Amino acid sequence: SRKWLTRFLARHEVLKLGKPSGLDPKRAQAFNEATVERHFDLLRKVMDEHHIPWEHVYNMDEKGIQRGRRNGELEKYILHRSERPVYKLRSANLELVTVIECVRADGESLKPTFIFPGKEYHKEWFELISASCSICMSPNGWTDDALCAEWFEHAFIPQATAKRTSDAPILLIYDGHGSHATPRLVELALQNNIHLFCLPPHTTHKLQPLDVGVFAQLSRAWKKRCDEVCSATNHEMRKQDIVREYM
Repeated sequence: SRKWLTRFLARHEVLKLGKPSGLDPKRAQAFNEATVERHFDLLRKVMDEHHIPWEHVYNMDEKGIQRGRRNGELEKYILHRSERPVYKLRSANLELVTVIECVRADGESLKPTFIFPGKEYHKEWFELISASCSICMSPNGWTDDALCAEWFEHAFIPQATAKRTSDAPILLIYDGHGSHATPRLVELALQNNIHLFCLPPHTTHKLQPLDVGVFAQLSRAWKKRCDEVCSATNHEMRKQDIVREYM
């Protein structure tokens, strides 16, 4: 009957209806048991060989965030049937801002770096937050070879060095993006006793700690903040409309 599925799920509480997500064929092929085992075997070998404690293990990644929202609304609301159509104010600003995050294996994070689109900026714009983060500019808001090396030299090395607990090397885990393995960055790592450990290609959706455990929460928090700002803007616009009606 039509109710069979509903009753079947009610009898088996461990089951639920799920919706599959799209997966790139390269990721599906690359993420397998042999690749994952080899990755962790190599990681264990490097840490044991150089006596690297977990307090010296870091993971970095970058996340692009649009200043507005383009995706559809997932939340549902109870509305009167006569209230159609229903709209929710969205920001039309889809400029990209990139954040570079770096977290230590014990959960402590370094100061993030934000990359805004543009050519230059005035330092006084960010005086209130300059102590808690770093600010960079690029033409499109993306990272490039120079910016990544600059982050490594002026943000990661000083902070990670200050948090050393011993003379053991520092281990930085990251993905294989081209800007993460430039000659300048490798040279800086050798000079500062830092080992660079690259994740296997096309596996970051499962093996990149920041992707799996941090950036999902960041995306949700960012969307919530965008909604709050848009709601406040919408409220002010309504107030102005009311004032104009009575003038």
